[in-house]
Amino acid sequence: MKLINEIDNYFYKKSPKDTVMVYLMILIIIGFVVFYFLLPQAYKYRDTQLNIYNKTKAQLQTLQTRKNILNAQILSLRKKIKNLTLEKTALKKQKDFYEELANLLDFVEFNQYKWGNFVKNLVINAKKEGLKVLGFTNQVFSDSKGLINKKMEVNVKVGGGYKNLLYFIYQYEDVRDLLRIENIKINKDKNYEIKFTLYGYEK
Repeated sequence: MKLINEIDNYFYKKSPKDTVMVYLMILIIIGFVVFYFLLPQAYKYRDTQLNIYNKTKAQLQTLQTRKNILNAQILSLRKKIKNLTLEKTALKKQKDFYEELANLLDFVEFNQYKWGNFVKNLVINAKKEGLKVLGFTNQVFSDSKGLINKKMEVNVKVGGGYKNLLYFIYQYEDVRDLLRIENIKINKDKNYEIKFTLYGYEK
């Protein structure tokens, strides 16, 4: 309190002009301190904060761009996954279809013993129908192309009545095997030559 009174007495003793000069001096000192010490620090702080802002903004733009790229990649991968899922479903259906087809074709699978019995039964059945077997030949062919890759041609030469021949052929109309009667020939002695072709596949 005493100090304040002394300051007041000091200014009361001064003339108004001197008081103004003292105030101006104080203002100049304060201005000097602000200009030379505080203002540079404020500018430095502002520049630092501006740099941080610009870097943060640049990083944000980079991250935004990266985010957009990743979103586009995610959409692309989702489309690929969807297409692959559809393709997988289609392939599964195709596999199931071929498995069913293979099961249906089990009866035409190549089996040398089964085909041997077919040739033997041709002779037996011909005799059962009253035909005389005059001779026969058979030959097996292989073909690497296609599903049906085995073929056996059997030529049977028989003698007897036409009705007996028809009964003999009728026996092979409803067989499950892939059997085809290629042709029937008759010669001058009224003997018949029948060509059977049996088809199959080998795994």
